[in-house]
Amino acid sequence: MPLYNIDAARTEDQKNEMKRLDEEGICLFCPDNIYKSENPLEFETRYWMVKKNDYPYKGTKHHVLLIPKIHVATVSELPAEVLTEFLPVVSRCETLYKLGSYAIAMRSGDMRYNGGSIEHLHAHLFSADLDDPDFEPIRVKLSDKPR
Repeated sequence: MPLYNIDAARTEDQKNEMKRLDEEGICLFCPDNIYKSENPLEFETRYWMVKKNDYPYKGTKHHVLLIPKIHVATVSELPAEVLTEFLPVVSRCETLYKLGSYAIAMRSGDMRYNGGSIEHLHAHLFSADLDDPDFEPIRVKLSDKPR
């Protein structure tokens, strides 16, 4: 199974970067590679890393990724201590970004079917850009049918 689902790319820049990383066998979300990402870590805990998305979804004011430090594809693969630390990380994001309203999305399992772009499990935390004069609701693809 490849590390990236190229069909899930939302921009040409993202598609090209995903192809390059996949060819080189680099999981950008693993701790040894996360520093190669465009955006640095916002913070990290014992089990999680939090960073701004290099390719934020349209309509977001804040779009951060909550990434476990272990490479897994499903929630059920996460050890209990990693799961236990997830909600405190969400709470810390709420405080750090002064979020009055936000949403969380996580895709688990085969990225060809869940709409994900990378095999490494992660969660998206979004807040809408309500001040944008061209405001649009945030749209997240949460399923797919392989081509």
